[in-house]
Amino acid sequence: MVPGPAEKGDDGAYLATTYGITPFPKLWADRIAKLLSKDDVAEIVDLGSGAGGPVVRVLKELEARGLRVRVTLTDLFPNANAARESPSIRYWPEPVDATHVPSALTGTRTMFAAFHHFRPDAARRILRDALEHRRAICIFEATSRTPAAIASALLIPLLVLVLTPVVRPVSWVQILFTYLVPILPLLIFWDGLVSQLRTYSVEELEEFTRDLQSPDYRWEAGLIEIPRLPAGVPYLIGRPHAVL
Repeated sequence: MVPGPAEKGDDGAYLATTYGITPFPKLWADRIAKLLSKDDVAEIVDLGSGAGGPVVRVLKELEARGLRVRVTLTDLFPNANAARESPSIRYWPEPVDATHVPSALTGTRTMFAAFHHFRPDAARRILRDALEHRRAICIFEATSRTPAAIASALLIPLLVLVLTPVVRPVSWVQILFTYLVPILPLLIFWDGLVSQLRTYSVEELEEFTRDLQSPDYRWEAGLIEIPRLPAGVPYLIGRPHAVL
């Protein structure tokens, strides 16, 4: 499993690199694509974007499916230097509270590997805001609170050692605190372990939506199965739909 998404500081670049060796961007794009139309340019508003995470790779997967997409990254603490490698991605310059998204930000909302950072009350408010504004929302995790997933966190320090040489950008501070004084592998391991333990189960995601029902809005929660891994990861999708 991918470590949790504390994409601030030196571990942000490491985590972005990690997504490149996982099937997550493709699997997430498979589900997002079902909500988008090939007839128009689709708008995606990413919540809790941090340093950008997997967004660039998800965008490439969507484009490979023939979709034209523009992505707006948002965060409570905006990072204007994130995801500059694609002209289809911009960073909203003002702070954005995921529980109260500005009306100027339209389109399908996404949140990648960040939902578990919100306590239940805030998590419900994120979902309620999408429902009240009739915006589709896709919540994806890269972690899972299962014994197999938690055990896999033990591999994180090794992955940090192996992947750091291909991380871009990489700083001398990362090299120093990865190999000479191995603090970063331990910190990223701890972040990943805590993320596994805090990830909401499918049943908990369903409980969050129990009081958020509407005839013209539909919720879907489940597990995304990961090839060659024993544990799937949870997702939640909400979307408006026509009432017949």
